[in-house]
Amino acid sequence: MAQSRLKADTLAFSVLMLIVFTVVQRAVGLGRSVLFCRWLAPETLGQWEMVYSFLLLAAPLAVLGVPGSFGRYLEHYRQRGHLRTFLSRTMIWTGICGTAAVVVVLSLRTQFSRLIFGTSDQADLVSGVALCLAAVILQHTLISLFNALRLFRIVSAMNFAQSLLFASLTLTLLTMQTSVSSLLIGYGAGCLVASLGAVCWAWPALRGVAPAQEWLPQTEFWPRLMRFAFYVWLTNLLIHLFAILDRYMIVHYSGLQVATALEQVGHYHSSRIIPLLLVSFAEILADLIMPHLSRDWEAGRTTQVGHQLKLYLKLTGLGLLAIGTCMLVCAPPLFDIILQGKYAQGLAVLPWTLAGCIWFSLYLVAQTYLWCAERTRLATVPLALGLVINGALNLLLLPMWGLPGAVIATGLATLACLSVTLLLSWRAGLALDRGLWIVCWAPIVLSQGAAISAVLTAGLLLITLFTPIIINRHERSQLRELAQQGLQKIHLLQNDHWPLGTSK
Repeated sequence: MAQSRLKADTLAFSVLMLIVFTVVQRAVGLGRSVLFCRWLAPETLGQWEMVYSFLLLAAPLAVLGVPGSFGRYLEHYRQRGHLRTFLSRTMIWTGICGTAAVVVVLSLRTQFSRLIFGTSDQADLVSGVALCLAAVILQHTLISLFNALRLFRIVSAMNFAQSLLFASLTLTLLTMQTSVSSLLIGYGAGCLVASLGAVCWAWPALRGVAPAQEWLPQTEFWPRLMRFAFYVWLTNLLIHLFAILDRYMIVHYSGLQVATALEQVGHYHSSRIIPLLLVSFAEILADLIMPHLSRDWEAGRTTQVGHQLKLYLKLTGLGLLAIGTCMLVCAPPLFDIILQGKYAQGLAVLPWTLAGCIWFSLYLVAQTYLWCAERTRLATVPLALGLVINGALNLLLLPMWGLPGAVIATGLATLACLSVTLLLSWRAGLALDRGLWIVCWAPIVLSQGAAISAVLTAGLLLITLFTPIIINRHERSQLRELAQQGLQKIHLLQNDHWPLGTSK
């Protein structure tokens, strides 16, 4: 009975769960972020942005990339009867590394305060950051595990519970004290409670995993896993450095006073509220499709993996561009009325923020091909190049244009990173076409403002619907087959619930 809890979800069911939970969860997150902006001063919001960025950077780095390898290798060891061995060894490793990371942050509070906030005055707050880091590591590890097991219903429930708890706890604490500590306590408690709930649910099934029939030598287990994990770790380092570089550049290299620099980060945070919804969707989608693509790759269906991923990229890019255009059209009332006009600079940089987030979302999906092909070493090249471009452009544009310069620099660097990733995937066997390149470069139209973006995006969607320029004939037949399969499954479900001869 307990083992039935580990039954993997189908891809269709996973996508349905993704859509339902993501819509509800992101609605909660959007409301929470809007209230943060209304209740907090730009400087306080900037401090929270720096804390949150640090947690997202430190959590995957602390465990040296091992949980990041679950999606690629858990199914490998599961098919060979070594699932229990894989889980026990990787969890012990993660626990040791996570504990060491917390101890390091606590021991070097002053230095980390200077790194995060640009001043050594926040050492006490860093102690809370260290404790919160432990909860974030636990949550990220469990999400990686359940994603690899293809238990997306559990991942969706965890994310939803954490988001709801974070919102309710933090908003309650903010009514008593409007400080970064309130946000930190709410976020850490939400991660911890959601993780403990998932552990309680899954523990009976995980305990019941059968032991291996034969011993798996450590020398056969760790070298292969750690080679992959090292490049996952390096990729995570580069991804998160890339994602937070502009904010840290604003704090440390803009030449502004610390308080003023944090205010600019707060304005930047306000412009990222809506675009980050797109990135979070892409992150979940990449985690969702990775085990399925990995399974097909292990079965030797490498060409099919390439076709599937290319179609995912096109549909994702078109969908995100359409959503981004709608966001751009609807943004002025949000900033002027709901945010009370406090973040006009955030509204000014929103077009480039949206474009950069869409490119980053496409990159997250595109890199799964290199991971399936075990070309993790190549996956670090676009990130390293993008990081260098991002830093160089920030040093050039930030002193001249301020916040807009930082956002433009990040957007252009992200486009370069995505383009290089596609070229390296092509070298590894992914067939590229004109339609994919058009979709990947299309978000640049957002920089032209709402009106022009709406016209150009509508034109691109019409071309997609009525010509084979974007989605070719083979891909259209794939979509028709998927639609027919979906309708057949719906019909079977209806027959199961309402068999012939019974009343509905």
